[in-house]
Amino acid sequence: MSRYGKMNLITMIALPVIAGLGSVIIFGVRVDTQVFVIGTNAVPMLIGGLVSALLLRSINRSGGDEFYLALSPTLVPAAFGLLWYLSGIVARGNDSGVEYFAGPFYLLALTIVTAILAWIGYLVVRSKKSTA
Repeated sequence: MSRYGKMNLITMIALPVIAGLGSVIIFGVRVDTQVFVIGTNAVPMLIGGLVSALLLRSINRSGGDEFYLALSPTLVPAAFGLLWYLSGIVARGNDSGVEYFAGPFYLLALTIVTAILAWIGYLVVRSKKSTA
């Protein structure tokens, strides 16, 4: 596995784990809540990770160097999710924990948009290289 493949895998695993640990801080140790939080955060990361893996494989085959473009479907939602959950932990109010229910849906939308933009960006870069 390449260095970028390892980065993709670590990012896919890290966000659900961090979200699960954050939910322990907010809700306490509740198994049903941890399963929900980790599961709903794993879905966008799996989608982004799959798209990133396909882009990385395609870039490796073509000999390109657009690795961070390929990793963006995983890295951008993970960074957004990390900031989202950290802000919920720091700024706890009366409605503590609402970010754990809304966050995964925002992450899913962001993952899909980022994946489409990364794929289009890869196609544009590849077409410019083939004409040059």
